[in-house]
Amino acid sequence: MVLDALVLAAWVSPIYYFSSLVGGEIARRIRRRKLGRRGRVEKVIFQIPTVGNAETTNRAFRAVKSYGFPVETWVVIEEGDDPSRYEADRVVVVPRGFQCECLYKARALEYARRLRKEMVERGELSPNYVLLQGDDDSIPSREFVEECLSVDADIVIGTITPRPVTVLGTLIDYERSVACGTQCNLFTNISSPVWGHGEAMCISSRVDLSVSYDVSDIGRSGQKLISSEDLFYLHKAVHKGFRRVYNSTAKVYITPPLSLRDAFKQRRRWMWGNLRIVLYGLLPLSSRLRILAAWILGLYTYTVSTLGIFLYHLGIVKFPDYLYPLLWATLVMWLLARGVSIGRAMGWKHGVLGTVASHITVTLNFVLHVAALLKGDPKKFEVIKKA
Repeated sequence: MVLDALVLAAWVSPIYYFSSLVGGEIARRIRRRKLGRRGRVEKVIFQIPTVGNAETTNRAFRAVKSYGFPVETWVVIEEGDDPSRYEADRVVVVPRGFQCECLYKARALEYARRLRKEMVERGELSPNYVLLQGDDDSIPSREFVEECLSVDADIVIGTITPRPVTVLGTLIDYERSVACGTQCNLFTNISSPVWGHGEAMCISSRVDLSVSYDVSDIGRSGQKLISSEDLFYLHKAVHKGFRRVYNSTAKVYITPPLSLRDAFKQRRRWMWGNLRIVLYGLLPLSSRLRILAAWILGLYTYTVSTLGIFLYHLGIVKFPDYLYPLLWATLVMWLLARGVSIGRAMGWKHGVLGTVASHITVTLNFVLHVAALLKGDPKKFEVIKKA
């Protein structure tokens, strides 16, 4: 009886995902209307932190510059990197001796943030700017930048759109578009975010000048932020009162992992970054519970749903006949939620392919995350190859 209930709960879970997809679009439209129009912005600071990936960084700078907006490009690098390799308006070199409550990428972002704050205080930078935070393997679309300039939000995040560089990487990263459609679009637009991603996060100057990457003023002191800095920052901003956050359906183009090894390193970094936030209390309890619930629901749904197929065919679990139309309907809901999310981000062909390959995608991600969990905390920010 208990086993039947567990399998049934997993098999009807697509009702939640489909409802989140529909509810997310409703919430986005309501939030977009309530936020209103942003006033005139003097400058978009497009910032990318990198550890030597000049080619992909410059490609992103050229793309965003070509949109015709008032963009100033910043690249944030470590000492030892060659500044002349970057086609940036400002090269920010993080001194080796700079210390704060975060490490790696978050440390570089905090140094650049403090630099902007000092520049504003000295009158060298007008506070009438927005910060477009990017990664060295992502390019925000023109539509996303337009929305950042038109929506009066504290923080805007876009919809992840994988570039189909490799078949394996694309299959794996279909899941990112699904997460945007079924979770980010709803929860971010009701000011209760779950995921945040730094591939393109637009931050208002009022947030940039007020909210740091430090842990001690929001979570347990003495802890260092190692990774998941984008998620941490989005949640922290909301807890600090900047609740006008907006999830846009405008595209942010990313490069999926180029190999299975890189996919593992990436997922391991994300998973343990999230777990450190939860286990070490880097954010308030409400944020940690949402993050933990999302992980548990995903792992539970896949494990029990897949196991349930075998248990059903072995006759170990059984359901009344009147439930079978519902179960078939929830299967359709699951496929629709995935297909619509992928199709909206990548086009209808990928929507169809992603729907057909749904179980392959979720299985690959499940295996990668379980392997990452078993491998343990890398305790550092592991980078992957970029193209």
